[in-house]
Amino acid sequence: MIEGFDPAFDDATWTLDWLREPVAQVPVGVYEDGYRVEREFIEDVAIFGRSYRLDSPLDVRGLFAPDGTLWMSDTPQERMMMYNNAGQTRGHVLVGGAGLGLYPQYCREMASLTVVERSPVVIRLVAPLLKAVLDERGIPLRFLVGDVETFLAQAGPGGYDTIFLDTWSRLDAALLPAINRLRELAGRHLAPGGRVLLWGYRWMVRLFEEACATLLMMPPDERDAVLADREQTAARSAAVLLPVIEMYRGQSVQRWELDAAVAKCRAWIMETQA
Repeated sequence: MIEGFDPAFDDATWTLDWLREPVAQVPVGVYEDGYRVEREFIEDVAIFGRSYRLDSPLDVRGLFAPDGTLWMSDTPQERMMMYNNAGQTRGHVLVGGAGLGLYPQYCREMASLTVVERSPVVIRLVAPLLKAVLDERGIPLRFLVGDVETFLAQAGPGGYDTIFLDTWSRLDAALLPAINRLRELAGRHLAPGGRVLLWGYRWMVRLFEEACATLLMMPPDERDAVLADREQTAARSAAVLLPVIEMYRGQSVQRWELDAAVAKCRAWIMETQA
């Protein structure tokens, strides 16, 4: 694992400080190629499984793909996570994935911002918004069209103080091996003392820990069948649990041994790369 990455940092830590930070939002409307931005005013929300009622309705925006799929949004949970990551951000910043432009707006100790975004549509939506916000603060902004993994693999050392990666669409432990590869690539571009931030990383590791604990408390001869019975949509999750079965093949895990076993699984999932 690279220097500059703290696996214990949890951007799902509960805070309502983000509510005091106004953000510019992408305009509602229909855009090129059938993309559209819609708004909804919400009061009752679920954040990390916790119900919360806001003091007043919150304007939430969602970007929908031409097929009607919700692509990204600025829900309270998303805002809280972006706010927490921004609190760890310093100096010259590289971002993989523009999102709806929340994260840079929360960053108060940023000297410059480079955004690598593969979608020209997202850039045309978000770039004017961010440019207006950051121009007021005198912060240089640069957008690059492309895949951030390719950029990190091919570009020379960038000397960034913070690299924030947010290119995966869901918080799924099955994605951790691929995210770990991105983390290692990002480490090559850090300035001394710099850090890498990964959206939802600790949350996904926690999901993996919970799945491992459930699996390991089963009798050894039942574990393979449990994974085999999973629906096809869970196949990727099953794939990252198969090595756990192999680590404990034929071994029962007693309750008093579970913490150590889960710690071993955690160490494995944080190191393995796709």
